[in-house]
Amino acid sequence: MRANFSSIVAASALLSLAAGAATPAAIEAELKRRAARQQTAQQQNRPRPSAQRFMVPDQEKSRATAETVYNTWRLSLIRGSEQAWRSTTSNSRQMKVRNLIVSQRGSFPRDYFRQTQEAPKLENFAYVGSLLGCNGYTMASTYIGNVQLGSGKAAENAFVLEFVFEGGRWKLDQTRMFNLTQLPDVRKRLREKDLTLLQEQDGFQPYDRIPTTPPACSSPVLIGKVFVDCPGRNIEMTINDVSMHEFDDERRADVISGGLKRGVNTITYKITDRDGLERPSMAIGLFVAPETPGNSPICVFDHIIDAQDKAEGGTFTFTITNDHIASMNPRFKGTKPSPHHVVPLKPKK
Repeated sequence: MRANFSSIVAASALLSLAAGAATPAAIEAELKRRAARQQTAQQQNRPRPSAQRFMVPDQEKSRATAETVYNTWRLSLIRGSEQAWRSTTSNSRQMKVRNLIVSQRGSFPRDYFRQTQEAPKLENFAYVGSLLGCNGYTMASTYIGNVQLGSGKAAENAFVLEFVFEGGRWKLDQTRMFNLTQLPDVRKRLREKDLTLLQEQDGFQPYDRIPTTPPACSSPVLIGKVFVDCPGRNIEMTINDVSMHEFDDERRADVISGGLKRGVNTITYKITDRDGLERPSMAIGLFVAPETPGNSPICVFDHIIDAQDKAEGGTFTFTITNDHIASMNPRFKGTKPSPHHVVPLKPKK
């Protein structure tokens, strides 16, 4: 598994870095990816939460609020208006976008608006409904409609807008798109404007707490990536006391806010099993991403466990040496340093 894991992560690090964060589409995708597999698993296995967690507001007023904020936010991207974007974007999201760009040696906000790609028009979707959470300080508004993503065929998707009430006004925090092709029951209930469904499935729910605004990171010494494949588990993680991440029953790569540094680095994470889901082998890997053409990413930390291990995480330190950096060059003749292994795989009997 180790060789397979390393090759997958190396490819992911390269592709993600090549895509860059200059376009709003790339930035938003990096910040909000959720696998369709995760949503299917949650629908089938996750216990239904109590409806008391959420409030059902006046739908006409909620729709008007959601569409006013979203359309203003969308127009700010089209026009490249930083002021309008800031006025309609939550503080937490602004800082996450800024950190993502800075962590790849970009210039914020210039790079965010440099190549504007249109966000979806709400006119192409049918409104389903809205829910309030966090005592009325968060809201999720759900729409449904046909969308063509990339070069694939158009498919029916749920489009969820997540809002936060701060500074006396509603602001957009993020948008999420869920393909409904493999979820016929969910699709049917969304078409029927079934608000009970929105309360049952967490992909359509408002936040149950106000998103924390991360600290502003500095430009990285080394551009870093974290890759996690955690089927059946939830992982909350902090790297170098700056970069905060959460992975939930998914495979995903993130840019590390503030990057990594030569010398000692720190990672803290908590692994929690997800009830009702299978827990096969999982892996965490930290990589230094290449900045010189032709170089390869180098793994500097990994934690790989099999299905029987019950590791809960912890706080770990690892050191990035000059040899790690030199070995990224394909002409390196020395012995390639091994990453810091937290838990080696058990030998098969």
